[in-house]
Amino acid sequence: MVRAIPKQLGRLIWPLMVLTLVALAVYVSGGRLLMGALPQMRYDIEQLLSDGVSGEVLIGGLSGTMDGFSPRLNLVDFSIRDEDTGNTIQLPAASIRLNPWQTLISGAPRFDELLLQSPRIQWTSLSGTDTAEVPQGVRDLLNRFQRLQIRDAHIIGFIGDDEARVILDSLALDIDLLRDGSRRVLRVTIEDADGQLLSAAGTGTGNPFEAGQFSGDVQGSLSGAGVAYLGRLFDVDLTAQGAADFWLTMSRGLAEGVVQADFTQLALTGDDTKSLETLRFDTAFAGSTSEASIWIDNAVVGVTERLFEAPRLELKRLNPGWRALTEGFEVQPLVEVMIKSGLFPDKANSILQTLNPRGRVDSLALTVESISDPLARWAVQAEVTDATTDPYNQVPGLVGIDASLVASEEGATAWITTEDYALVLPNVYEEPIRLESVTGKLEGRWQPDALFLKNGLFLARATDHDATVQFEIDIPFSRGGAVPLEMRLAASVRDAPVTIRDAYVPYRMPEPAYRWLQAALPEGEIEEGIFLWRGGFRSYGDPGQTMQLAAALADVTLDYQPGWPESLQAVSQLRLDDTRIDIWSPESVLADVSMKAASVGILIDKGAAWFALRSDVEGRPDQILRTLQALPALSVADPVMNDLALSGEELANASLDMTFDLTNLQETVDITVAVDLMEAGVSSALLDLQAEHVSGRLAYQTQTGFEASGLTATSFGRQLTVEMGPHLATSANTLLAAQLDFEVSVSDLLSWQPLGFTLPAQGVTSATVAVSVADAVTVDIESDLQGIQIDLPMPWGKSVDARAPLKVSWHDREWAGWEVFWFGRFSAIADVPEYGDMATLVDLTPRTRPVSWATLAPAPGVKVTGYLPSLDPADWLAQVGDWELGATSGSPPVHIEALRIERALWRGEELGSLELNLDIEGEAINARFDMAWLKGQFAQSRALPVSESAADLRLPLERSLTIEYIDLNELPEISEQFASQPPSEPSGASQEWLLPLPVSLASIQRGETALGGLALVVDYISSEGWVFRDITGEFLGIQWLPNTRIAWRSREEGADTHLTLAAELEDIATSLQLIGVTPIVETRSGRLDADWQWPGSPAEFELSSVTGVMNLDMQSGSFLSANAEATGALRLLSLLNLSGLFRRANMNQLFDPGVTFDRAGGAFEFNSGALHIPDFSIEGSGGYFTFSSDIDLIAETLNGELVVTLPLVENIPWVAALAGGLPVAAGTYLIGKVFEDQMNQLSSGVYAVSGDLEDPQVSFERVFDATSRLPETEPQDVSESGLSSPDK
Repeated sequence: MVRAIPKQLGRLIWPLMVLTLVALAVYVSGGRLLMGALPQMRYDIEQLLSDGVSGEVLIGGLSGTMDGFSPRLNLVDFSIRDEDTGNTIQLPAASIRLNPWQTLISGAPRFDELLLQSPRIQWTSLSGTDTAEVPQGVRDLLNRFQRLQIRDAHIIGFIGDDEARVILDSLALDIDLLRDGSRRVLRVTIEDADGQLLSAAGTGTGNPFEAGQFSGDVQGSLSGAGVAYLGRLFDVDLTAQGAADFWLTMSRGLAEGVVQADFTQLALTGDDTKSLETLRFDTAFAGSTSEASIWIDNAVVGVTERLFEAPRLELKRLNPGWRALTEGFEVQPLVEVMIKSGLFPDKANSILQTLNPRGRVDSLALTVESISDPLARWAVQAEVTDATTDPYNQVPGLVGIDASLVASEEGATAWITTEDYALVLPNVYEEPIRLESVTGKLEGRWQPDALFLKNGLFLARATDHDATVQFEIDIPFSRGGAVPLEMRLAASVRDAPVTIRDAYVPYRMPEPAYRWLQAALPEGEIEEGIFLWRGGFRSYGDPGQTMQLAAALADVTLDYQPGWPESLQAVSQLRLDDTRIDIWSPESVLADVSMKAASVGILIDKGAAWFALRSDVEGRPDQILRTLQALPALSVADPVMNDLALSGEELANASLDMTFDLTNLQETVDITVAVDLMEAGVSSALLDLQAEHVSGRLAYQTQTGFEASGLTATSFGRQLTVEMGPHLATSANTLLAAQLDFEVSVSDLLSWQPLGFTLPAQGVTSATVAVSVADAVTVDIESDLQGIQIDLPMPWGKSVDARAPLKVSWHDREWAGWEVFWFGRFSAIADVPEYGDMATLVDLTPRTRPVSWATLAPAPGVKVTGYLPSLDPADWLAQVGDWELGATSGSPPVHIEALRIERALWRGEELGSLELNLDIEGEAINARFDMAWLKGQFAQSRALPVSESAADLRLPLERSLTIEYIDLNELPEISEQFASQPPSEPSGASQEWLLPLPVSLASIQRGETALGGLALVVDYISSEGWVFRDITGEFLGIQWLPNTRIAWRSREEGADTHLTLAAELEDIATSLQLIGVTPIVETRSGRLDADWQWPGSPAEFELSSVTGVMNLDMQSGSFLSANAEATGALRLLSLLNLSGLFRRANMNQLFDPGVTFDRAGGAFEFNSGALHIPDFSIEGSGGYFTFSSDIDLIAETLNGELVVTLPLVENIPWVAALAGGLPVAAGTYLIGKVFEDQMNQLSSGVYAVSGDLEDPQVSFERVFDATSRLPETEPQDVSESGLSSPDK
């Protein structure tokens, strides 16, 4: 039985299976046959699909295929026309599947699946915000299918009109919507070329195309690329990385969900790049679209290492508007992120950067009634703490605001209660106005182009004062609008320090006036004050705005100007009215004086700030002067005020009136000062002059300088007439021009300016002093000196009645302080600086008009030049005393340059014309003198150290006088007075700089004849007087030896001269010829030594007055014919010319016309007119001659003997030769040689010589006697005189 069952089933199943297969084959075959007939059924299918759809379905073409056992209809040009809108949705192709079982059961065709393969969906929107709503007809059609599949769809979007259309890239869209009974399953993916943009999946029930009819859950993810694509819908180029995950639950039109977003590197590119590095937030939402609530938590926005962590934000939909609530947050981080991200336009960023908002929003509630028109109706409530903004353009900055704010489209009201408040108005105030606390209310309203803050009333407390402030301001949103920027500010204070002016006075006034007002009131109290400002922030003084300040001040220190003395004012009033500032004070103290009715004003006009000060002043003269000197505005008068000193106990009254532009004080100052003096004393440091009993008005005015009215005074006890005023000015910029007329005595002048020497003048004369102070100070002193006697030699002496106009000028310029012009006498210019070297130029040329001096300063030192008709230095010796030339190293250098003296004199004696050049610098002296008959130079310097060790020693001065040329023919005649008067005894500096003086006479001439030269030393020895020593050289053919000297001294009984002479002679005939004397003797050589004294000067040499000894030795010569014209020493020498005596003794027959000799010499003893010649011998080939005599030089008589010895050995042979022949002569010659002395005596003869020197008588007395019988005199000691006897 059991085995039979399978068999039975098999018999049953197999037929069924075969039948089924056959049926299926028939079904499939029939279906395929039926697919071929579908085009004829197109209309029926259109009707079938249109049933139950609010619209019409149209099919352009129809074909079919079998999809398994289910037929599938392929539709071409498939379109749906919506009845409600009339719009038609066209698809190029679609595929629907027939459900055969439901079709069999229902007896009507039933389609269960709609497939859209690679459709191209074109979506057009005029703006990216338009909603893409699915038409009702399409929704009805889609709901008839159990499954909707869209595969590889491409959506192309067009935004904008045809002229400015943006074409979006094609998207690949896959949608799978499956209905399983009442349950719906949805899967959606959207991709583009860069990847997936969106993926979502969910399940639910109801119609997914009707939000109110669907309930279910959907979750998905939106990528950064998806966000970027969404941005393109709004015509923005957006890039982002990251993703946003969302979960959504729908329930019959109500939705709730969560979104978690984490994006990085968000960038909005275009003309300006906007970027966020971080954007994170968690969002929860619930409710319908008309009553939604949104909560945003954990929001973080960041850029460039700056994060803003946003507080919890709640958004509530108030159909149709929204309400937003937030917790507290810091403003600055949010602003920094917004600025750095570039989300705002550059202009907005610039405004935010300038405003730099800071502080904290404690709470914020914002209500907007319409999203589409949010500004139509809105409301804000906020609490802020420490709100701070910097100024922007003309808008004030705020610091530390604590306020409650209520605002709407109609206006706003803020209640402010804050501590440590600051108002920043950089265009008005240099520093913020800082207040410890502010309490008050401020209202505001706005219109499209402006913001109006009004009805501001505040009670403010600062550290040092309380204030009541009213404040309003109109702020336009753009330049050039109908509403101008305007602020209205009123502040009143009581019992406040004056320094609070800085908090209320705007600096927009011209800077000089503002700085003045800041500095002018360093101390004092404001008893009551009010400040008003109305207008914009235009240039100061604009008629569209006004600024006023009024204050009652007490105990104020008024500092008019930097460097001025401060004024103390017990009571004063301050007024500031737009372009004018005034301060009044009934009484005040300035420096040492009292000021009455003092007023100070500043007027601001066209960029200038005119300062004015007017006051009456009372005080002692010296107090008033010190006060005026302390005013820098009067510095232009400093050259006069600093020079003057006032004294006196009588109070003086003065008035002060000054104005100047604070921006240009030096060029605009205008001052008028007048001082009424009474019995005052005035002294001038410049003139070193004092005046007493000064009464009258002394005034100063900037434009005209100083002037006087009714001014009287005395000086040196004499009445002084003063004239002062611009009528005396010589230039347009003269500060002071005054003329003083008075009488002055020499003693007055010496008491005024004491001299270091006695002034050889006395008497009283009138003088005029003209003082001019301009660019330079000039003082001219003029007098004709009538009444003054000057006891000086000509040309600078004068009698008491003579007139000698003198003008002395002093100039305060870069150089040349003094100019002197003495009519007909000399001119001089001198620069005598306070520091440095004096420079003086003296022109001794007599002139009748002043010299036009060069504009360049002379070289330092004293320079003398010019021309003098005559000068006798001897007349000045008693006046000048000792000259101290080169006495100290600090003395100024002296230069006499080409000074020409037409008639040089010495004690009235003519010396001729002289040109003098002299340089004295320190101890160095170089002088050069040039006359027709005399040229030479003098030099002095200090010896150089011989070694470094001697560098600190004061070495002696070295000096020399060199006579380069002297012509004895041109030597002036020297009178007896000149020759007999010895120089005075040197003393002091003259002895130091002059002696000893080496003198060199390089060339001594007599006309064209050169006489030779000498060197000597001029010295002074107290026991000898003036000494001319060490005389050497070759002069007149004579070699002068170093021990030659002349001493010239002066004693009470008279002067005397002592001559010590040592000379080597050559040919005396040549020497006599050189001095113009006919030679009387010729010599080959010789020696002359003398030691003579005579009374008087060297020039007063008289043989008759000489006392002393002379030794003369001559070698190899001859006496020539006697010179009858010889006098003095030459007459004596002529006497020794034996040829004359031989002539008188009739011995010429024994000799030639002249007497030759091998040697001649002897001693001469002088004794004041008596000459004793003990033995003058002449030895020659013709014999020996000895002359001895006593000569009276006064009576010019002599008494002497001449011993003539004719040696037989030389003469007898000549006689014997004539008589007996040569042998006898030879024998006699031999005997003579053996017995020479005896033979000489046998051949000697004695002659007596007596009578006048001019015509001596010679007579033969005896023979064969070689001794003289003259009385013997005691010989003088030659050794005492330093002489040596000549060789025998």
